[in-house]
Amino acid sequence: MRRMLLALLTGLVLMLTGFALPSKVLAHERRTIAGKYDVEVGWDQEPTLVGQVNAAAIAVYKAGTETPVKGVQKTLRVQIAFGGNAPKEFPLEAVYGKDGYYVAELIPTRPGSYLFTFVGDIEGTSVNEQFESGPGRFEDVAPIDDLQFPPVTAANEVKIARDEAATARTLAVIGIVMGVVGFVTAGGAILLTQRRK
Repeated sequence: MRRMLLALLTGLVLMLTGFALPSKVLAHERRTIAGKYDVEVGWDQEPTLVGQVNAAAIAVYKAGTETPVKGVQKTLRVQIAFGGNAPKEFPLEAVYGKDGYYVAELIPTRPGSYLFTFVGDIEGTSVNEQFESGPGRFEDVAPIDDLQFPPVTAANEVKIARDEAATARTLAVIGIVMGVVGFVTAGGAILLTQRRK
């Protein structure tokens, strides 16, 4: 009984002092806009990988509070740019069950740094804020190659294509042989029928 009580107290102390097992911390950039709103910007899903469905995400709260700001999807948009190219604008959508959290879905197609520019307004306050991924901010998009198994390589793709071509040739030869056998059998049957007549 004493051991159980001691284990319970130890767990409680660890939780209260913050020494419990660490949880996953998402890398998002935090900023206060116009002294009125605290925002947190980053990718919705991390790690962020090439070719995987993801979303640019922004959480909006009243400055200095945990009070979410609702309805932002109606007045705010995000422009996303990569590699110095012209940005593409995406609408924001509110996430059900997460008040103040908004996303713009996309599939990043290249690894590297992405630039999110939020434009429009929040409750009538004009917004034009840029957030760039990178160290100390939010995650760059990573290539998926290291996580793929078995790895997809040009040599593997060529081998698969050759194997499929060889199988197709074998089936074609079998088809031709069967056709010839059928033709010979039919010819023999016709000859036998004519002789009997």
